[in-house]
Amino acid sequence: MPRPTKHNTTGVYYLRVRVPSYLRDKAKGRSIVLDIGPKKAKVTIGDAVKVSLQTKDLAEAKERFRIAETNLAMIWEGLSNGPQKLTNKQVFALAGRFYRVFAETLEDNPGSTAMWQRVKEANDFAAKGGPLGMLGIGNEAKAKGIAREMEDRFGPFLDVFLNEEGLEVDTDSRRRLLKAFRDAGDRAADKLERNAEGDYAVDTNDARYPAWKSPVTRPENASAYVSIGQLFKCWQKQQETLGGAKSSVRRWRPVVDQFIGFLGHDHAEKVTRADIVRWRQELIESGKISPNTFKKTNRAALNAIYAVGVDQLLVASNPVIGVKAPSQKRVLTRPQGFTKEEAITILKAATEAEADPLHMADHTRFARRWLPWLCAYSGARMGEVAQLRRQDVYVKDGIDCIRITPEAGTVKDKEVRVIPLHPHLVEQGFVEALRSKPEGPLFYPRNSKDEEPWGVTRDNLAKWIRKSVGVTDTRIKPNHAWRHRFKTVADAAEIEVKYQNRITGHTAANIGDFYGDNEEKTLFREVAKIPRYVIDENT
Repeated sequence: MPRPTKHNTTGVYYLRVRVPSYLRDKAKGRSIVLDIGPKKAKVTIGDAVKVSLQTKDLAEAKERFRIAETNLAMIWEGLSNGPQKLTNKQVFALAGRFYRVFAETLEDNPGSTAMWQRVKEANDFAAKGGPLGMLGIGNEAKAKGIAREMEDRFGPFLDVFLNEEGLEVDTDSRRRLLKAFRDAGDRAADKLERNAEGDYAVDTNDARYPAWKSPVTRPENASAYVSIGQLFKCWQKQQETLGGAKSSVRRWRPVVDQFIGFLGHDHAEKVTRADIVRWRQELIESGKISPNTFKKTNRAALNAIYAVGVDQLLVASNPVIGVKAPSQKRVLTRPQGFTKEEAITILKAATEAEADPLHMADHTRFARRWLPWLCAYSGARMGEVAQLRRQDVYVKDGIDCIRITPEAGTVKDKEVRVIPLHPHLVEQGFVEALRSKPEGPLFYPRNSKDEEPWGVTRDNLAKWIRKSVGVTDTRIKPNHAWRHRFKTVADAAEIEVKYQNRITGHTAANIGDFYGDNEEKTLFREVAKIPRYVIDENT
């Protein structure tokens, strides 16, 4: 039985499968697409099919080999059947799959309306045959131009779907498919253009496409299955594509691994709702996690990866739907923000960090000196200010400001916002201290190899506050407590909630609060209302 082969030098595993002798002449030289883990690999068929499995792990290589081998079995079946003539219904059913890939996958973040208008213009240019179709003399020249442009524009997309189905079609069917793909592409672009404008009305286009039923018989291969690990990697790829938080990947990977260990298998389709309920009960009843943690982390992780699996047609259903966690009322025995005394203790230590005789990296000293003060006067998330760069500090209309932007790292709502610096920060010398700093990160090394280096700074600062500064109450979070503290002080200073939310980056309380720009002068007026923290008579 074929199995992965290991490269002698690199240690990477490969798939190498000989082409059936009766198909060798027909298959040789063709390009096909195989599923290799979360990616697709384009391969040219020779006497054998050889492709890297892109892993040095034998267990993972075996899983990827089985899935790719099933792809090949479908391709061999399609080639054996010869070119097929598709019915009109089959043509539009396959075009419907193309439509859904774009219309559904991109609807959450569709980009700009202008982009989709350009897509439709490019589609129309191809349908008219490009320069040859529009300027060529005679019907034959125009027909050649249209055939070439349509093939260049939509042929690669069509080949992906045909390869996935192991389907070979005749010339007439391919021509009709290209035309149907053009129409589906325009309809998807229309929908995404509406989505970009905020119109998410029910999609009437989806219903016009019939369900796809492949004319190629899928081979029975019980060992070739979609794994839970594969679902996770598909979700991870989607996160990376859509700019999702890397921290979610880091937090959820061990959760998914733990679930696989609990099940004793990695077969995504075999997971039932009852399995997830048993897992929930074991975790909660053993005291390993709270019901709230299960809901926000464990359940959320599984639900996310299965939702992607269903969307990408890897699994038929999401077994997490309907699974809930017991409601749990949170018990608070103290406010979640720092008390005034705790805040002053930390800020005093921050001020003294500048002259601390202990040896430490410059960025560490700078972080201890300024990050607590920045959070105290802004209520920003510690990770947001820890990722600040020199170029994110600027002056407008004589007001010193910082810019919290996704360009610098991770911002929860993925939107840029400006925060005017409190006058006390400027007086202490924060802006002056930046004059000698080059562009780039202020609070972590620019050559860091960490995935989220600002997160390392954030976490190290929390440890410092706990262990060295001495704010040890475990009922509060040493970084997040600044956000609660800022809200408390802002309420007392009679700062309107809508301005508090703009400064801290909290979601607006109502739709009206979304309107209006975050003008520096307006926000400075509000920030300046925050009373100064006095740690001694000189500050």
